[in-house]
Amino acid sequence: MTVYKRTGAHLGLLLMLICGIGLAALERPLSKPAFAQATEAADMVLGIGICPPWRTQSVEVCRNSVQTVLEAFSERLSLSEARLHLMLNEGASADSLKKTVTALANTLGPEDRLIIYANIPSISNTAAEADLPSGQVLQLWADEKPESTELAIETGTWISAPAFAAMLHTVPAGQVILILDTSNSDTIDPDLLETHATNLDARPEALVTSAGAGQMANYSADRTIALFAKHLAASLSSTEGTLADVIKMAAAGTRQAAIPICVALREKQSDSQTNEKDCTQVPEVHDPAGILSTIAVPPLPEQEAN
Repeated sequence: MTVYKRTGAHLGLLLMLICGIGLAALERPLSKPAFAQATEAADMVLGIGICPPWRTQSVEVCRNSVQTVLEAFSERLSLSEARLHLMLNEGASADSLKKTVTALANTLGPEDRLIIYANIPSISNTAAEADLPSGQVLQLWADEKPESTELAIETGTWISAPAFAAMLHTVPAGQVILILDTSNSDTIDPDLLETHATNLDARPEALVTSAGAGQMANYSADRTIALFAKHLAASLSSTEGTLADVIKMAAAGTRQAAIPICVALREKQSDSQTNEKDCTQVPEVHDPAGILSTIAVPPLPEQEAN
């Protein structure tokens, strides 16, 4: 698996190998040759995790969330190292994302399926900054919090959700599945991929969001992993059928697990405090072409033995 390393005086070591799957980490960032190793048409899974230093959560939460999901996809789909790509923190800047998407565009073809799991903080610009188009802004890596959303977009530090969709539509993969595990889902258009101006009309695409409109995406009770990431990985390891069945089980698990977490959050909240988002969490799926139901996941090892 290609891994972007954290930089800095005390973080010169490579990211550790994902546990249990023996994926080798490369020292250099993603490059076209790294993608070119994958010569057979197959699934390509891209994981993006960003926990910026100016937010309250530990950087390890994003690392754990993305690595856990990629490990689960790798084991269930029997993916090789060349079919897994991980971008973390400084390695998930807007610049790095553009280079990665360009490499994918130069490598993938109509027989390939691109699956993206992105654990990225996001913000709505609807109320705060009237000069920007209404919508969701993905907060890619920044060493310091930008002064404003408008400035972050102008400088290319952050990108809007539609701009991200436009980038994905430069990749000629036959199918695209985007799983957005964001901290703010209220303005993500369910038709983000399907009706985008640069949409590839003939390509089926599916969008999964980790929370519904107006809801927050919770962490697990021990706050070590994103709640949806935890249940998506668990479902990949235990659910038979199609990818639609896997997502459905992950959504149900997330919804149930969010209930006591939400109760605990409300108990800690004083009467004078108000939550910006509803801590109830119900993941949503927008799959107009029904592609998730056509993707059969390999039988679990126990079933193969029988």
